Amino acid sequence: MRRVLKAAILGSTGLVGIEYVRMLANHPYIKVAYLAGKGSVGKPYGEVVRWQTIGQIPKEVANMEIKPTDPKLMDDVDLVFSPLPAGAAGPVEEEFAKHGFKVISDSPDHRFEPDIPLLIPEINPHTITLIDEQRKKRDWKGFIVTTPLCAAQGVLLPLAPIYQNFKVDSVFITTMQAVSGEGYPGVASLDIIDNIKVLGENYDNKLIKEVHRVLSETKRNVNDSGNDVTLSATTHRVATIHGHYEIIYVTFKEDVNVEKVREAMDNFKGEPQNLKLPTAPSKPIILTNEDSRPQVYFDRWAGEIPGMSVVVGRLSQVNRRAIRFASLIHNTVRGAAGGGILATEFLVEKGYMD
Repeated sequence: MRRVLKAAILGSTGLVGIEYVRMLANHPYIKVAYLAGKGSVGKPYGEVVRWQTIGQIPKEVANMEIKPTDPKLMDDVDLVFSPLPAGAAGPVEEEFAKHGFKVISDSPDHRFEPDIPLLIPEINPHTITLIDEQRKKRDWKGFIVTTPLCAAQGVLLPLAPIYQNFKVDSVFITTMQAVSGEGYPGVASLDIIDNIKVLGENYDNKLIKEVHRVLSETKRNVNDSGNDVTLSATTHRVATIHGHYEIIYVTFKEDVNVEKVREAMDNFKGEPQNLKLPTAPSKPIILTNEDSRPQVYFDRWAGEIPGMSVVVGRLSQVNRRAIRFASLIHNTVRGAAGGGILATEFLVEKGYMD
């Protein structure tokens, strides 16, 4: 029988924090033991949290007291989930790692450090061995593992089987991202109502950089290295609550058949599926043939583990060397908390949580 792991959730009252609370409520071996928050210390979780997700606040955590974000107070904790905002996350996560905690971070501050994994378990599982280098280099008893930007995951999951099986030349990405991507209270109403908010070149480049890193770490079935793939992104915020909708245009170095691409996506699975991890959907990519799908409102919770699959539709052949498709990811579930939990389950299987 697997040992129960006790988890702390930093930023537990935020939009990603509440998804961690919701998804861990019935987890077979990861239990919430410590809820950290800012501005609500000493108060019961159920009284202060704005429950902006499906279902109700789990009874077992509703009366738990919110506590300080302090590793010295967490004697009975095995791992830490950190969805803290950019800038605040970096020093806090490092402090926890120095104190021996295993930190799973959805925050951006450590995503490009070469000894810290940027992990999607279906795509680059082998990168967890960076943990060994990280501990040795930094003299840490604990470690940090990061997950990519939610919008990057919405691109990478459907792109991975294409990249692994075909000779990709370029990828052009257009995103329409939900307001929950900016946390609570989110985007000012005058910026988003009757408008499409342009996220700008810095965000575009951040998305490209993360996609490039994960692709460069992806094991391939074709002969070329793939390092010369051209990536471009144009990113936007739109007035939906959850769900990032992305249009992805892919060109190839040789002729390609869209039905072969469809088959590669439909058959795609990784180690989480082979290991039957608790939070791993049997199909990480759900394909739809309906011309009007995916749609954010109807499809963001798709799959037997709601919100953990990317829904892909409108897959079509543009010309002999180009295809186009739409991808929908639930940004606070698969793109954040669910991705962090899945990463943890994978680390458990590989012995890094012992």
